Amino acid sequence: MSIREEAKEERRQRIVAAARRLIDETGETGFSMRALAEAAGVSLVTPYNLFGSKLAVMLAMLDDDVERYQTRLGDLRAPDAIEMFFAAVRLARDVYEAEPRFYRSVFREVNGSGDRALVAGYYGPRLAFWRGLTARAQADGYLRPEMDIDAFTQQLSHVFGAHLLDWAGESITLDEMENRISYGFSLLFLAALADRQTPAMRERMLAFQSLATACGSKRRKESRA
Repeated sequence: MSIREEAKEERRQRIVAAARRLIDETGETGFSMRALAEAAGVSLVTPYNLFGSKLAVMLAMLDDDVERYQTRLGDLRAPDAIEMFFAAVRLARDVYEAEPRFYRSVFREVNGSGDRALVAGYYGPRLAFWRGLTARAQADGYLRPEMDIDAFTQQLSHVFGAHLLDWAGESITLDEMENRISYGFSLLFLAALADRQTPAMRERMLAFQSLATACGSKRRKESRA
């Protein structure tokens, strides 16, 4: 990479980081390109020259987020392809806990904006991530060979997304979100796993069921107090 290209990439990274910082600080995604340029320490025209639009900045920020998450997940060294799914849920919980205002703002914007390009830019890479885990699980012999990878991935993604939105809307806690997603995943795996894997998954499902129930009961008691 030439010195000019390095400088250009450095400005791109500063702009993406500034967008993330603005959302985290304000809890809003409605920042102007002028505010973004000031936060990044660049001229007003620079975000337009490098990205073209605020949407492109948002998509670059979402892509960067996926890459960082996958790098962290890869470092976890889960013992097998199935455990990787539950490790992914636990890691997601930790990530959201570290920056709750940022993630809640982004999730609300993605699902409430009606912008198809933003929705596709958010869900596309994340669906591809779950598909990759599913394909590995099937290749390693954990899933029944007749299971359709794409259909199964869609169900996993919907379970994850539904409870994530409940958390973004502040109707459940992070603990509830993690347990409900893990419970939903274990129910799906009970139908998809090869027979030798089902006893262990059944135990896991019952454990998550108990945790999800306990978290829900605790929240209801606290809301009445």
